[in-house]
Amino acid sequence: MKIYSTKFKNLKIIKLKRFNDLRGDNIKIFNKKYKKLKFNFYESYVSISKKGSVRGLHGQLGKFSQSKLIYCIKGKVLDVAIDLRKNSQTYGQVFKKIITDKDLTAILIPTGFAHGVIALENDTIIVNFNSTDYNPKKEFGININSINLKIPKMRLILSNKDKKLIDLKKFINKRK
Repeated sequence: MKIYSTKFKNLKIIKLKRFNDLRGDNIKIFNKKYKKLKFNFYESYVSISKKGSVRGLHGQLGKFSQSKLIYCIKGKVLDVAIDLRKNSQTYGQVFKKIITDKDLTAILIPTGFAHGVIALENDTIIVNFNSTDYNPKKEFGININSINLKIPKMRLILSNKDKKLIDLKKFINKRK
């Protein structure tokens, strides 16, 4: 496992290792002994998505804020995170990275970010490890259409809830 820093403080790109023998492959996604990651998870879930499916951009407020470890098990996904930490040098900036089932890359998103993914292939499967429990009363979201992603032409599939989320500029202006 190799851990790479990004321009976003504590947002890490993790290159995993594949262990292979005559039975197939084994990939270790997380190990607590990697203290450099500063990550403990509370819950995890798997999402299976159609091409164009948008999951996010979501976050939670205050002590319910979540750090997340994201790994693509099958397919291809655009991972998107917006830094919403007011005192951060990258406040309001967008991180994006394509991860696939072939590149052995995981992304660690620290607390204070809104996060989402867009499936770029049918039957894309990702696993999320979250540092805290989901709390719908503390959840917020930003409409993914309000940021300039420059993604391949495709029909985006958003939930009704996500279609109604606030624009990024309005969200930032509300926090001033």
